[in-house]
Amino acid sequence: MKKYASILAVLVLLLGFASLSYAAPAEIPADTTAVIAKGKTQITLGGELRFRGFYGSNIDVKDEGYYGTEILTYKDLLTDTSISVSVPKSKNTSYYDYRVRLNLEAKVTSNTTGYIELESGDFTKDNVVWGSAVGGARGVYNNGNTKESNVTIRQAWIQYQGTGLLGVPAGIKVGRQLVKLGYGLFYDHTYFGDDAILLFVQPMKELTLAAFHIKWSEGKNTLNDDATGYGILAAYAGKGFGLSADIAYVDHQKFGYIIIDAREGFAPLHLWNIGLRGNVDDIAGTGLNFKADVEFQTGKVDLPFGEDLKLRGWAAMAGLDYKFKTIPLSLTLEYAIGSGDKESTDNKVESFITALGQEQHYTFVYEYFAPSGCDFLNNSRTGLCNTQYVKFGGAYDITKDLKAELYGYWLRAHRAVSINGHTPDKDLGWEVDAKVTYQIDKGLTYFVEGGYFWPGDAYKLPDGRDADNAWAVRHGIQLRF
Repeated sequence: MKKYASILAVLVLLLGFASLSYAAPAEIPADTTAVIAKGKTQITLGGELRFRGFYGSNIDVKDEGYYGTEILTYKDLLTDTSISVSVPKSKNTSYYDYRVRLNLEAKVTSNTTGYIELESGDFTKDNVVWGSAVGGARGVYNNGNTKESNVTIRQAWIQYQGTGLLGVPAGIKVGRQLVKLGYGLFYDHTYFGDDAILLFVQPMKELTLAAFHIKWSEGKNTLNDDATGYGILAAYAGKGFGLSADIAYVDHQKFGYIIIDAREGFAPLHLWNIGLRGNVDDIAGTGLNFKADVEFQTGKVDLPFGEDLKLRGWAAMAGLDYKFKTIPLSLTLEYAIGSGDKESTDNKVESFITALGQEQHYTFVYEYFAPSGCDFLNNSRTGLCNTQYVKFGGAYDITKDLKAELYGYWLRAHRAVSINGHTPDKDLGWEVDAKVTYQIDKGLTYFVEGGYFWPGDAYKLPDGRDADNAWAVRHGIQLRF
């Protein structure tokens, strides 16, 4: 946070709160949280600046010939004639991007809090690619000099909690907020957030009960209209262990549109997801931690005619973490699996349905960038849909400010899948991921991360040839304040 209240006041004005008057202290000590208050209201500002560079090769997991050629037309400056040249497209991708976040927390009383977080980007991504905007410059050389981003609302919510109504701690949180269930195998929308209402109560210190209502789409009168989520959850935090469970229901009134034999109509989706989780920390004082998560799905898609399409997905995860007491090293062993569809004609979808954000969920290349084994989407960032993995590796603090991580993954589909058009297979391949983080200064971090993916037989090309290996590396600098 900045040391001078005048600077903070300018930021508040930029956020549109110019009509409020503040009692600002002359100087804020460096080790305290910077605040500006109206009466007893405490307003705290924070944010983040992140700049990254990316370089990847064959992240579509094809081969050299897949990327084809392109015709480039340019004007010869000496002869003033147009020339067209056929050049091969590169399988490599490189760019720089940035992200800006600015947040404001207004603590009106000890019970009532408001929170706003603004973010750069548009409605589909938060990172803005350098040089992606055009049209702002003038002169003979009219490139550059552009505004490259919009500002969107990532979070905007009000929370009240107290003990007056029920005699025990209880509250409500309303607005756009970051929502995640358990370890995020099924539902993790902490990337952008959702419009939601959360009611919660703590009948005892260790036990939290909650109910939620989430709205994803409303009032479009088109496909994907009126999608709503409902659910209840319970979490118990004991001494050295935790248990949690939730039941979520997705009601999507215009999920799809079916046309068969001149008959047509909307097909609503009704999906139930039940999650059970547990963890044990520092088992018997050994430094060994355990966690587990199982998810079961049921429901249907109401076809406008004929038999309904049944939903029967599931997923599971179990992991061990061990932290050495004598050296700054921790090891991780984890197994996770999500169901996939059978090769049959019955009216079922048995793939594990996921609702996730655009961030990395486990591997850096396979799940984050490459087309995954999800057998009815064939897209990236689909989580555990038709995927299982074994993860092993660790994190080591080289110095106080320098940390390194290294993990290996064995990847396999639950059901055989053909990603590039050859014979279906379960072998997805192997991957090694690494990350190095250096703490330059308070709040200032530099990092380098990347992964190398050896695709398996599920990625074979239509003619039976193996797909080329894929890799990606990214570095960046990030300031949090």
